[in-house]
Amino acid sequence: MKKTKGFTLIELMVTIAILAVVVGIAAPNMGMFITRQKVSSQSSELATTLAAARAEAARTNQDIVVIPAADNTNGWASGWCFGPTAIDNCSHAAVIKIFGNIDADQVEISSPYRQSSNRLTFRRDGTLLNSIGAQAFKVTSSKLKSSSTDARCIQLNKLGKTNINKVAPNANC
Repeated sequence: MKKTKGFTLIELMVTIAILAVVVGIAAPNMGMFITRQKVSSQSSELATTLAAARAEAARTNQDIVVIPAADNTNGWASGWCFGPTAIDNCSHAAVIKIFGNIDADQVEISSPYRQSSNRLTFRRDGTLLNSIGAQAFKVTSSKLKSSSTDARCIQLNKLGKTNINKVAPNANC
């Protein structure tokens, strides 16, 4: 009697059933993982932007502003840019670098810094123009669990250096 190579239909059906159970368990967790990664990525990109703007101010020996793409408290979710103090929006010709949000419908970035007033300005020595009033950025998502510490606060000190802290999505920075 010849032995045939391959899988039987029953073996194949059992394998597919096991795979379906594993995918059913992993899929909901994958969505939360992606959201957490997007919040973390946006936090890192914003902190890197702040450090680059600070370095640019020192390198060029001029004041540099970092402004949101939209002029409101949640305008940072649409992206941001930096350039000399003459810029008043991210379409200005003198803008040095523009950054866009990866997924504005999932990640929320809020800060009291705006385009027109209360602008985030680094002096030519790299310190904040208004160091007493240094404000925090909050990066979060409505999809994060309220019991988690997956949201981020980006704090600026008076020297213009950034610090990222993990916080609850509903906590204040």
